[in-house]
Amino acid sequence: MSSKLKELYDIEAALNATTILAITDTKGKIIFANEKFCEISKYPLEELIGKTHKIINSGYHEPQFFKNLWQTISKGQTWRGEIQNKTKDGTLYWVDTYIIPFLNDQGQPYQYVSIRHDITERKLLEHKIQQQLIIDSITGLPNTYYLKTSVEKLMITNEEMTLLCINVDDFKSFNESLGNFEADQILRSIGEKLAEIVKGERNILAKTYGDEFALVVLGDAPSARVVIQKIFKLFEKPIRYGEIDYYITISMGAVHYPTYATCYEELFQHANRALQLAKLNGKNTFIFFNDSIIEDTNRRLELKNLLYEAIQNKRFTMAYQPQYNNQGELTSFEALVRWHDPIQGVISPGEFIPIAERTGLIIPLGYLLFELVLQEFHSLQLAVGQKIQVAFNLSLKQFFDTNLTNHLISLCEVYKVDPHDIKLEITESVAATNIENVIHIISKLRSLGMEVALDDYGTGFSSLQYLKDFQINCIKIDQSFVKDLLIHPSNKAIINSTIQMAHELGFTVLAEGVETKEQYDYLKKKGCDSFQGYFLGKPQPLSYYQQVQ
Repeated sequence: MSSKLKELYDIEAALNATTILAITDTKGKIIFANEKFCEISKYPLEELIGKTHKIINSGYHEPQFFKNLWQTISKGQTWRGEIQNKTKDGTLYWVDTYIIPFLNDQGQPYQYVSIRHDITERKLLEHKIQQQLIIDSITGLPNTYYLKTSVEKLMITNEEMTLLCINVDDFKSFNESLGNFEADQILRSIGEKLAEIVKGERNILAKTYGDEFALVVLGDAPSARVVIQKIFKLFEKPIRYGEIDYYITISMGAVHYPTYATCYEELFQHANRALQLAKLNGKNTFIFFNDSIIEDTNRRLELKNLLYEAIQNKRFTMAYQPQYNNQGELTSFEALVRWHDPIQGVISPGEFIPIAERTGLIIPLGYLLFELVLQEFHSLQLAVGQKIQVAFNLSLKQFFDTNLTNHLISLCEVYKVDPHDIKLEITESVAATNIENVIHIISKLRSLGMEVALDDYGTGFSSLQYLKDFQINCIKIDQSFVKDLLIHPSNKAIINSTIQMAHELGFTVLAEGVETKEQYDYLKKKGCDSFQGYFLGKPQPLSYYQQVQ
């Protein structure tokens, strides 16, 4: 054998060991295939010769893919790409492919040589890495990245859809009581439950952040509402884990595309805004996004900034509403905050107090207002010409502030106000939170000499089991009961029973919102101890009482 011939055999051996080689005619029929082609495709040579590459087509690529391939090589240009093929027994494999046209004297292709290399392992590794990028490790559901890319693809074709952001209510309690691992298993079960909704549908379910999921419902808004109701129905049944049934509630925010968004970021942001509003509305509900939510959100952000500045610059004033006993004697005032912004004008407490609560500004605001009350206390007492008390409302966050008692007593000392002249009012929502701690804090406040009243009684949750243990002085009947007491017998029954119960427990009773003489006479007849309302006097600034005198 000549050295030249041996060199050719060596080249062929090298190619068979490393390269998949085939030659086709201009119609794509295989006229040559090397051993490596037969080995990887699992077809014997006689089954390949005369066939086109359709024999190994996996169906993975769109027809346009091969149309573009043929357009390229028909022009005499080399084509390169990655192709997924299928072996005779159905196994899928990937090849990195070069197709090189052989040209005649006229520059026209007369056959094509394809040179391929097996890249299946690389593609499997890429797929594994891609799965790690798009799959949530806890639930096994697609993650935020997958959701974003999927929604953006739908937006390209302008497909109508609704994005739902789904949050598990109070999931933090699972982490705190069970630990993170066990809580994650419950989260996985929640994901499996939600997956029942999308089974057999084109809708997209994803796990986004923490204890939140997202669901894309294709179609119009009414279609999304049907799915929302299915989800709530689904969660009427508990999730069983570790032989225990856990009842789960969820809150949802929904936004329709293309009505309220032009891009994914805007769509997701709006759905989250609606979700947050649903949670503020008491949870276990849903909100559909609309333009007014943007206005409300912008307004809340604006007020948050203004509120921070107003606290820094002490732009608040206090108004005092008189409280009378059943002998018609003035005994005390309730201090009520007023805010007049230089640009916005008068801003209602009903608007800015909830924002202060949510942002944590309620604590510095509360102490600022308490200080304002103490600053004006002696002047107010001098203006009315008698000894009086002032009632001040404590928010939930301020009530549980670890510095509460020290801060209050310190301010009283600075302004030389006797703590016995201060009445602190807490709402039922405060009283129903961590009851043992509430009892302890009330006891500390009473030991300072301050009185404590339970405000808005009847509107929240009161546990009679613990009410008897509260060392409070007074129960305030909420104005919502007083307003219609002469119309609705149920209001009368609540008021009558409250007065009787309070007296038996050793508490006094103050009715707020008294607006007519008829209401006043009825309450007085039933033994109510104190009264407050427009019939007796509106909230007024200190200057009003100074002018009256």
